[in-house]
Amino acid sequence: MIFKVSKERVVDNPTSEKLWEMSKEFSIPNNLGLPLFHSKIKSRSAKFTQIYDANDPEAERYITKVQDFIDSHNMIKVDAKVSDDCSYTFKASLFVSVKYPQLAYMFKNNLFESNGHESDQINIVTIPEYPERKILVFPQEATEVILGSDYYGETKMAALRLAMYIARERHGHLGLHAGSKAYNLNINNEMKRFGVLIFGLSGTGKTTLTCATHDLKAPESVEIVQDDINFIDSEANAFGSERNFYVKTDSITSQPLLFAAVKEQGSILENVYVSPTGEVDFDNMSVSTNGRAVLPRLHIPFHSSLYNIGKINVIFFNTRRDDMPPILRVSSAEKAAAVFGLGESTVTSADDPSKVGQSVRVVGFNPFIIENPAKEINTFKKILKGKDFQAFIINTGWIGGRKKENKITPQDTFYFVENALRGNIEFKDDPIMGFGIPVSSKKGDISKFDPMNFYSKDEYYEKMSALRDERRKFLESIGGVDKDIIDAV
Repeated sequence: MIFKVSKERVVDNPTSEKLWEMSKEFSIPNNLGLPLFHSKIKSRSAKFTQIYDANDPEAERYITKVQDFIDSHNMIKVDAKVSDDCSYTFKASLFVSVKYPQLAYMFKNNLFESNGHESDQINIVTIPEYPERKILVFPQEATEVILGSDYYGETKMAALRLAMYIARERHGHLGLHAGSKAYNLNINNEMKRFGVLIFGLSGTGKTTLTCATHDLKAPESVEIVQDDINFIDSEANAFGSERNFYVKTDSITSQPLLFAAVKEQGSILENVYVSPTGEVDFDNMSVSTNGRAVLPRLHIPFHSSLYNIGKINVIFFNTRRDDMPPILRVSSAEKAAAVFGLGESTVTSADDPSKVGQSVRVVGFNPFIIENPAKEINTFKKILKGKDFQAFIINTGWIGGRKKENKITPQDTFYFVENALRGNIEFKDDPIMGFGIPVSSKKGDISKFDPMNFYSKDEYYEKMSALRDERRKFLESIGGVDKDIIDAV
């Protein structure tokens, strides 16, 4: 660690009960009887975040100032663990100002308990009362400094961002911004298990699909594993990163599993509205549109008993567009790596009403990648190459324009996902789209989702050709992406 912390100034690894006692005065009383905190900063400070070498002159000035603060203020230290059931794990040590015990409380309840046998060390220093808002990431030192932000999501992602970087650089594996689950399905009188990763930018239904049960009946089932960050090794085995979920609550009332779970004792709420009479209202966004909850995974029905997912053999890439079917088949590791590298969706009204419908791309669907995005993409291809897997692009937007009647509903998405897994959908490789398009289904008529219902062949060819050219240029602009990935678009 690049900082020295005096034992005399540290409350060292207090219990969860002790942290709650320290945090209680900051909790807003409510009818659910849950810890509920309102932060001054309501979301991540992406534009204030910078990656540094510790020898950078500007970084050195900050390091000196932060060390001065640590020398003269009391801190809480919490040791937690990122990842479990995995060949490598990460000890994440949080040092947070004693004035903000609620951050330590959430950190301890979100991640795994440290056992002292972790393979890698991560350090986070959080000083919310610092007069300047600044996030300093030191990858080589596995350290992040959070200044001027009391939003818990910033502290949580500090640990996970560094863990993802270490997984790639030291272990040759990847940390992925993706949900995970398993499907156990009866196919031709044989039970088959599918290990699934679900990618998607904000607003594309990643958590909704991760927690979807499809109303399966025994012996069929789903096993919900993780909603945010997973690690995948060179053999395509995946592992969850967090003991509990950290979910957005803005639409939680429309997600029955999560809504029931979030009201159980053990949940911790952040930036959720409480009425003057103490009533919690998840649908009231007057505090923030980014309400959150640390939600105990054990409260979620159909949760997996393990965090080790096992072999990943199905990948869903969620996107939101208005010009493609609800599902496309991705036929190769190169194509899957291209879709991963594009990290594609479109801007929603929640992001910027003036840019609704415009393309947005984030490599790996992951805004937390530290350095070398091309290595991320190429490693993803390398992991998948030679493996037995299926991959699909899931469009949770529209087909044929942004009209209410053209909306692809969650029920449509669940139908296509389940029937793709069961092998009920016939796909045909489409040279215009560059992927396999659905042409028929054993379980229903899907003709209404044919793009040719909305576009002439020439119009669609022109539209898709322009899109594919744009995609290739984006991948080329990253620099260092393998040529076979670019050519696969």
